[in-house]
Amino acid sequence: MEAGSSNSSGQLSGRVVDTRGKHRIQAELKRLEQEARFLEEELEQLEKMDNASASCKEFLDSVESKPDPLLPE
Repeated sequence: MEAGSSNSSGQLSGRVVDTRGKHRIQAELKRLEQEARFLEEELEQLEKMDNASASCKEFLDSVESKPDPLLPE
């Protein structure tokens, strides 16, 4: 009888471990889904933005076209 009772308790503890493992996997999956959603939103924002190089070039052209008031002519 001891062998039977220890076997059933072993199965019970195995179920507890499986439940904890399942919870850990679900939590990790949820975290990864949130991260994927965040990255998708960030990618959408980046696609809507103008190219940085074009903006920098426009700014540089604007600055270069105006004389520096602190430099002598």
